[in-house]
Parts: sequence; structure tokens; C-alpha cells
Amino acid sequence: MVRAVIADDSAVMRETLGKILEEGGIDVVGRAKDGVEAIELIDELDPDIATVDIQMPRKTGHEVIAEVMATNPTPMLVISSHTTKNADATFEALEAGAVDFFAKPSGDNSVDIWSRQDEIVERVEAVAEADVTGMSSDRSEPDREPTIDADGAFPNDPTLVIGASTGGPRVVERVLSELPERAGFRILVVQHMADHYTERFATRLDGRTEYDIREAAGRERIGPGEGVLAKGGIHLAVSGSRNGDLVVAHDDGPERHNVKPAIDVTMETAAATVTGNLAGVILTGMGADGAEGLAAIKDAGGKAIVQDEDTSRVYGMPKVAAEQVDIDMVLPKDRIAEGITNAFKGWSA
Repeated sequence: MVRAVIADDSAVMRETLGKILEEGGIDVVGRAKDGVEAIELIDELDPDIATVDIQMPRKTGHEVIAEVMATNPTPMLVISSHTTKNADATFEALEAGAVDFFAKPSGDNSVDIWSRQDEIVERVEAVAEADVTGMSSDRSEPDREPTIDADGAFPNDPTLVIGASTGGPRVVERVLSELPERAGFRILVVQHMADHYTERFATRLDGRTEYDIREAAGRERIGPGEGVLAKGGIHLAVSGSRNGDLVVAHDDGPERHNVKPAIDVTMETAAATVTGNLAGVILTGMGADGAEGLAAIKDAGGKAIVQDEDTSRVYGMPKVAAEQVDIDMVLPKDRIAEGITNAFKGWSA
């Protein structure tokens, strides 16, 4: 049984979350009303996971996460209304070491949060399995210039599709920041993330890479050196390829693997549409999304890359893909951009 500590300054929310988790088979071993108490309970009880609010007395959620990850690494899930109001707070929590986040209703609206009981329990169970060893050194790792050899010829119109879920945002940022600009990739990113956050995440990606990255806005063209991030709540489909540009559009079809956007939709439509050089990458995350899409890319003559188990926060999606697809490369997060670059350089220009 998963053992959890809940940290929230709202007594109503502590009680409600406790009941939701306990009814879902989670053993709630402690409840903290402020940041200092949260750190003490996590240290004393050594839970499998801690849920943390952002705004708490005495120490904020960011401070709790940073201190716990430095002294007693524990999987942390941010559950806070502030993640909806201020997406930057969410990404700061991820930078501090949180594995994932979940937006609760504003205030103490326990009725709304009960409607998402299954989703909350599933998320807690997934985060509890995350590997957070070495997170302190990872978090303090300085930004570095890419050391990838980008010399030599790249093929015409290279297309790259990246899919990620739990634990993915920081890995996606790293991979995109290290891709060589001269390769001229056309990039499609699908990160399992609600629509409260994808616009801000796209802005972060744009600021961390030489590529022009934006949130998908509907039917549009993606040229060399450009990329789009799938908008939360709607699939991203490739509908055509013209004069070196991809044509993409929103797809409001049903969920796949209980998620929307789904990686499979983007990869499958890319495989069916792109004539030329195509590669798919599956990063850390729970579930099985992406395996069928990666298989489609391989069947279309493309390359398939997955993140390895040691550096995946949650080795779910990469594991399923590696078991079901003839993978070209299994790589740690700090070599994925290098692997992508080498995969495309292997094709004729």
C-alpha cells in the first residue's frame, strides 16, 4: 500500500484529500498544516509520496520541495489551486524537484475535487513510483552549452515528434535546448498536460532553445527550425506536408489511453503523412501512450528512440514502447539530443 503525507493549509482540503486517497487504497500516514510541519512529517514518517500545496504558512511549497529533495528525496506531487492561477508557480515547483502537479478547484470546493477522485488516486500512485534518487544534483546542474557534433549534412525536411508524460517537462526542455539549430528540425511535442499550462510551457521551451516553439493554435504550418506543443485538452494531428512545411491541425477526437492530447495521435498521423525523414522519441511517463505511434513511425521507415530506465522518473511509456517496438536507441536523458542528431545525420541529405 502506498503511504502518503498530505500538506495543505486548508483543513477542509486536508480532510477531503485524505478521504479521497484512503477510499482509493492509499494509506494517509500524516497531514501537515504548514511547510515546517510538512518537512518534519516527511522526515519522521518516510512516506512513499507527499502531496504539497504551493502557498502555505512558515514555508512555501517550493521551500518544502527543495529542502526535502536535498535531505530526504521523496516523490512530491503538487496539488494546489495556485497552479491554475499562476502556471509559473507550477514550473518552479518542478524545477525544485516535484515530480508532477494537479490543479485542485479554487478555495475549498470539495464537491469539484471529488469528481476527479480516480484521476487523483492514479496520479498519486504513479508519482509514488517515481525514482527521485540523485534529484539534488540534477536540480543544481548548471545550464551548459550543447556539446553535440552538428557538423556534416542533415537530410531535407527532418521531422521530430517527442512525447512525454509524468516527469517529462524538464527532460523535454533539456532535449530541445541541445538540438542543433542548423539541423532545421520540424518539431512536434506532446506533453500530457492540462490546457492551463501548455501555453506557458511552450513559452518556456521557446526561451530555452534556438528553435521557435509555440503552442499549437489550430491549422497551421510548421517550417524548418520551428516547433509546436500540443495544446492541453485536444489532440495534435499532422494533416499534410507542403514545400518543406508540415501542416498540423487540432483533432477533437476521443481520448486515447485516457489522455488528450495523446502522443499516439500525433505520431500515427505524422507516420501516415510525412514523406521523408522522421523520428519519434518517447520520454518518461506513466501508461502506454506512444508505443503504437512509435511503431507506426518505424513501419513508415523512421527512427525510434526511448529514454532509458535509469533516468526516467516513471519508466512506464518508454518501457512499453521498448517492449513492443524495434527501438533504434535507448538513451539517458543527457544523450537523447545527441541520439536524435546522429539518427538524422545517418540519412542522406
